[in-house]
Amino acid sequence: MDKYITENLQVKIQGEYDIIVVGGGVAGVSAALAARRMGRTVLLVEKTVMLGGLATLGHVVIYLPLCDGNGRKVIGGIAEELLRLSIKFGYNNLPYEWMEEKDFVNTKNRYMTDFNVPAFVVALDRIIQEEGIGLLFDTVFSAPIMENGVCKGIIVENKSGRQAYLCKVVVDASGDADVMARAGADCTEQDNWLTYWGYHTDLDKLEAALESKDISRAVGLMTLGGDCEGRNAPEGARKYFGTNAKEVTEFILKGRELVLKKLSQNCKNRYSVLALPGMAQFRTTRRITGYYELKEDDIFKHFDDSIGCAGDWRKAGLIYEIPYGTLISREVNNIFAAGRIIAASGDTWEVTRVIPVAALTGEAAGTAAALAAKNGCSAGDVNVTELQEILSQAGVIIHF
Repeated sequence: MDKYITENLQVKIQGEYDIIVVGGGVAGVSAALAARRMGRTVLLVEKTVMLGGLATLGHVVIYLPLCDGNGRKVIGGIAEELLRLSIKFGYNNLPYEWMEEKDFVNTKNRYMTDFNVPAFVVALDRIIQEEGIGLLFDTVFSAPIMENGVCKGIIVENKSGRQAYLCKVVVDASGDADVMARAGADCTEQDNWLTYWGYHTDLDKLEAALESKDISRAVGLMTLGGDCEGRNAPEGARKYFGTNAKEVTEFILKGRELVLKKLSQNCKNRYSVLALPGMAQFRTTRRITGYYELKEDDIFKHFDDSIGCAGDWRKAGLIYEIPYGTLISREVNNIFAAGRIIAASGDTWEVTRVIPVAALTGEAAGTAAALAAKNGCSAGDVNVTELQEILSQAGVIIHF
């Protein structure tokens, strides 16, 4: 039988903003930038000590394509800005055809690049500070402050204790729909195969870097475990849910066991692991059901309320339009979803969870949140035509 204690706490209101963004991954950064550029006051809350989420702490150091694979750019706006920012102070392997920002180039090379984690982290720090966005690191979202289906703010925990921040609108970029779920939104969960990415090197890589005078060749991406479908998973591996503390802990420990096995099989003087991820590398955990759920058969379908396009990073030529309805829930009035938690089912979840699409939906959610805060309306009543016009002016490609 479960046992409980009852809390009766008085929580200090520490601040008030137009918009609070929960989660400082690529989606959250994009949402915060978009909302701030609309003239709103913004607080960005991040549970770790680095911005970027899986792209940085998670060592997913590949900024996947902004193009359709046939030379046509399909994602612009802040997603493109962040790709450029990811390589501004570090190495890259961006194809020369895409060195300049163009809508079309005659190439099959994808508009994508590898990047260096520390270089991207410090670049993200700078842009958030330069834009005048409030920022809290090492701060965990605990609960929404709800009143008649409206989120009036959030409760957080950090070194200063338990605190409240009030706002008009919230963007949930937590990666796990934590705000949406705790606010009462209908959500769907999915389990994940064990995967583990890190940085490593060996004498061969170091010698190649010295010979070519290219520092990027000294570092390799160490990928252990299975892919999204369990291929190459270790014998006896199982799937894990990312919204359960015990599951998350076991996922992390099992991943490190794979690292230990790799270290034990390599000569310690020739081989070294350089860095381990600072977060659990789940691909898909929990998402909202939304006003509209994007499905696999929506490929090439036009939506009147599209907020941007996304190509399939795995295969050339496939394009989705992402409807506004995937960002909002019927159960809560003023919380927007951004990143991998938007309403996308089946294989389409794989398309929408990655870095460039997370940035795209983050920008759309942040812009819509700014409009809702400005006009005092619910998420469902945001003027989508106005939203599309603002996004288009910012470089987002609304329709393919």
